[in-house]
Amino acid sequence: MELPQSLSHAYLITGGSEDSRTQLAQRMTAAYLCTGQPVPCGVCRSCRKVQGGIHPDVQWVTTLGDKREITVDQARALRADLYVTPNEGARKVYVISPADALNPAAQNALLKILEDGPAYGAFLLLAAQPGRLLETVRSRCETLALPPQEPQPDPQQLEKAEQLARLLLTGSELEVAQGLTALELEKPKSAQLLDLLALTEGCVAQQLSAHPARGAKVLQILKQCRENGVYNPGPGHVLGWACARLFG
Repeated sequence: MELPQSLSHAYLITGGSEDSRTQLAQRMTAAYLCTGQPVPCGVCRSCRKVQGGIHPDVQWVTTLGDKREITVDQARALRADLYVTPNEGARKVYVISPADALNPAAQNALLKILEDGPAYGAFLLLAAQPGRLLETVRSRCETLALPPQEPQPDPQQLEKAEQLARLLLTGSELEVAQGLTALELEKPKSAQLLDLLALTEGCVAQQLSAHPARGAKVLQILKQCRENGVYNPGPGHVLGWACARLFG
């Protein structure tokens, strides 16, 4: 995501993954404190300190120990620290992550500084569930919503899909029948079977240029299997039908 041309004093960063929210917050923190061009330049002294996690004007606020919440005492400590002028930068940047772990008392303790704190204060609130924040907190921040994170397939499921794709694209009728029978013996749940078929479609599509005619037929069969799978048939029926369609 491109950074805003002019940075506001407070942002609520949502969407994406925890890593992507953190990476955006690091870039924005560097931009607040950067002394080079373009902002953030990544090479000035301030940028390097932000990257190294040693800038004295940057504070990351998170849950402590085994606690699930960011407490009102932490919010009050942040508020008190804000009124101490910056050590060496033009701004003081506070990154609160996960901001949706702020308990209601902590959120209320931050309201005044979010609305009317010193001009050098900057706040980045990172939240996977922004709805857990008070409306009064959200309204004092500009929202930056990252694109939704694509779910990552289970490695074992992906490996199984790749094996199934190779089997359907290159196996003989006997080999396919034996392979599908072995898969059936594992008795996957219907939802797992549908996920497996969807992953297999992707694997087949990647190899389509090497097996154009059979690959197109396999993709059609897999699509029909998934469509019929919503009616919750047994895996044996679905996979047996697929084998019959492939060699029928």
